[in-house]
Amino acid sequence: MRLIQRNLLLVLALCFGLAVNAQTRTVSGTVTSGKDGKGLAGVSVQVKGLAIGAGTDANGSYSISVPSGEQTLIFSSVGFGTIEESVGSRTSISVTLAEADQTLDDVVVVGYGSQKKRDLTGAVSSVKTKDLVLSSGPEIGNMLKGKVAGLTIRQNSAQPGGGLDILIRGSGTRSSSSAPLIVVDGFPITDLQQPGSGGRYEAGSQSILNSFNPNDIESIEVLKDASSTSIYGARAANGVILITTKRGSEGRVKVDYSVNYSQQKYDNPFDVLPLNEWMELRNVAGQEQWDFENKVIPYGTRTREEALANPINGLYRKLYTQNAINNVGRGTDWIDLVTRDGSTTAHNLSMSGGTKLTKYLVSGNFYDQNGIVKNSNFRRYSIRANIDQEVNRFVKLGINLTSSRIDNDNTQLGGQQYENSGIIRAAIQQGPHIQAIDENGNYPINPQLAVQPNPYSLLTITDKSRLERTLGNVFLDITPVKGLMVRLKAGIDRGITKRNSYVPTTTLNGALEGGRAFISNSENDDYLTEATATYNTTIRNDHRVEVLAGASQQKFNNKFNSEGANGFITDAFLWNNLGAGSVQIPAQSAASKNQIVSYFGRLNYSYKGRYLLTATVRTDGASVFAVNNKWGTFPSAAVGWNIAEEKFFGGLASTVSQLKLRFSYGQTGNAQITSNAFAAYSAYPAWLSGDDSRVIGVSLSRLENPDLKWETTTAANLGLDFSLWKGKVDGSIELYDRVISDLLDTRPLNSYQDINSIIYNIGKTRSRGFEVTINTRNIQTRDFSWRTSFVAAKYKDTWKERNPNWLPAVYESDNDPLRSRYTLLSDGILQIGEKVPDAQPLLIPGQIKIKDVNGYVRDGAGNPTVDARGRFLRTNAPDGIIDQADYVLDGTTDPSLMAGITNMFT
Repeated sequence: MRLIQRNLLLVLALCFGLAVNAQTRTVSGTVTSGKDGKGLAGVSVQVKGLAIGAGTDANGSYSISVPSGEQTLIFSSVGFGTIEESVGSRTSISVTLAEADQTLDDVVVVGYGSQKKRDLTGAVSSVKTKDLVLSSGPEIGNMLKGKVAGLTIRQNSAQPGGGLDILIRGSGTRSSSSAPLIVVDGFPITDLQQPGSGGRYEAGSQSILNSFNPNDIESIEVLKDASSTSIYGARAANGVILITTKRGSEGRVKVDYSVNYSQQKYDNPFDVLPLNEWMELRNVAGQEQWDFENKVIPYGTRTREEALANPINGLYRKLYTQNAINNVGRGTDWIDLVTRDGSTTAHNLSMSGGTKLTKYLVSGNFYDQNGIVKNSNFRRYSIRANIDQEVNRFVKLGINLTSSRIDNDNTQLGGQQYENSGIIRAAIQQGPHIQAIDENGNYPINPQLAVQPNPYSLLTITDKSRLERTLGNVFLDITPVKGLMVRLKAGIDRGITKRNSYVPTTTLNGALEGGRAFISNSENDDYLTEATATYNTTIRNDHRVEVLAGASQQKFNNKFNSEGANGFITDAFLWNNLGAGSVQIPAQSAASKNQIVSYFGRLNYSYKGRYLLTATVRTDGASVFAVNNKWGTFPSAAVGWNIAEEKFFGGLASTVSQLKLRFSYGQTGNAQITSNAFAAYSAYPAWLSGDDSRVIGVSLSRLENPDLKWETTTAANLGLDFSLWKGKVDGSIELYDRVISDLLDTRPLNSYQDINSIIYNIGKTRSRGFEVTINTRNIQTRDFSWRTSFVAAKYKDTWKERNPNWLPAVYESDNDPLRSRYTLLSDGILQIGEKVPDAQPLLIPGQIKIKDVNGYVRDGAGNPTVDARGRFLRTNAPDGIIDQADYVLDGTTDPSLMAGITNMFT
């Protein structure tokens, strides 16, 4: 019986095996490249709809078991197009993969969403941090120089982590801020700066991006035209920069650690004279000055002997004897005393990973930079956590959190003169004959320039600041039905800045005040709540529609306070014992609260990926404006035409992957004014009473302007996107024209008014320019790639309409550039024996001749005349007088052209 059972089981097993073999078959073949016909390794071969797959070997060969029935194989590889092949009854299938232009499918972050690059209708530039050298500085801003066409970045402070002037397509505004709106993970951030020190010396500015570790950033998008920026309405007139940080991904825990140390060798650009040469030059200069004062040839008609016989103010005596010159050393090298080689140290640690439901990334950073100027240091500690949690298939929760602390040691900056000099200017101006410090520990000053501080003494000033920032937001994504996503978001940007400084008695100013201590603090709390709903659908495979609607509220709370003292018996206390100062500096404090409320919407439409439309509108209400103009609406529209998708373009499809023409037109606003449109009263010490006690008075300090409104930018942009030879060359060309109207400025009032100025909407400006971006992929293999990016841009900002009450100088015109530069024209140096120009009868050899190019129209009495508007008139011809009428426009301080080229090797 058992034998029968065994035989029966054997027969059943054999039948089952035959059935299995009958249900599957082996399909094999080769995958080759359409570029060179060689086999492609690493190609994915997948049975469509099933978890069955294989890959090609080094020769491009593969073999895969395919179930019976109607099956399809999918062949895909990075950098190549995807092919689907129906198996049928075949057992051998070989295919050729064509190179694909994957750049067109790159996802670009836009306001409140993202789009594929091929579907963009606005002027948007995207930079991935993988293409940047992240170890070159403390913040991402400086790393973007030369990477984005139309983006100008200039450092405005010599301090480590110094502030940046960031401009997108120039600056067409006057009194309002020209800085773009910067949004980090969907939160518009505030520029946090060190508070004032109440003293003479400046600490410079800090970059708005210092709080964010560049290694935490995934990408930066720069929105430039009205179509892409108008979704941010009244805050987007100067463009928008979107910063997206890295997030975790599904997979095993990944821990990364890196350390970087670099040294910045100081290359002294100041070729100063050693003391002996300086003394000789002083003697020569003294003789020249004596000759000039005594009208000695070539400064006059007298010979040296005649001048010595009858000198003016006595005979000239050399300041230094030859014996003294021969026996001195090099003297004091002030620049060397106050500078050093800089260095940076950076540590980065991150951990990321997750499951299908939970993904996370946590990172930490320590960055330490010692500046070139002594006493300057930047030290940052930061942590970041991004968490994504899928609660169920309908609900997803996310958290973004950054916390950082920055400690600054400030050196004294500034370009002012004499006692207000910063340390570099003081070092340049001080002579090498002055000691840095004498044997008694004192810091000598130049007796011939008693108001110029000893540069070395400025290093005894202590000036420290701390900036603590916490930026966090939580979002909840709800997908109730297919295609609809509702996002609820709330966040806070909290910044606390503190600055403590002490100017000791070892300095010129400190000695005059008996030491000066100062403490200042500021707090900035921004709160953001947002709700958006996005609906995507495709109709009949040809019509893709995306609709966005949302509302936002952001509140801004600011506080400031300061206190100080001077007249200390010792420098030892620094700022830690203000009560020890004999003179208490009056304490100050201030606070403000503002908010902006917004409603916005956007429609994206695409027909067959060929014809594109984007329409956007945003309405903003700002508390800084009075009731007449509290709300502003900013619409925009853009269209795009993917010419390469047209049938008539088929013959060039292998050469031109994309040729897209774009046009956008719309408006954005600017509400960044220094105060608000309401009247204000101020309290202050007004006078002394009979017993010499201070009496506080109150008076009007700001006039109300109920008609003050938004500064409005109306812009048009024409763009062309192209991609050639499967993405080997791609780029864009942009032409733009924008007009900024209702400029926010200060209008002067009659001098007899209690308040002689008021914030007003005055005038218009115009900005025009072009941008070119070209990217090439020079070499692309499995193990090596070489890419090149070239960008170039030019803009011109000019006046379009002036203040009706504007009274220009005689050389100014209504449509001059905004940042004009005017100058007299040189006609060379007057030589010995040369005829003196009629317009400069007192000119002597060695002095500059000025061209007489114009003159005032004058009345019978010789006085300049004016037109009906009160403006001076010019003759447009020489008049024999050198005066303001001879000034000419010499261009602008803006760059004539900006260009950058970057090579990337990976």
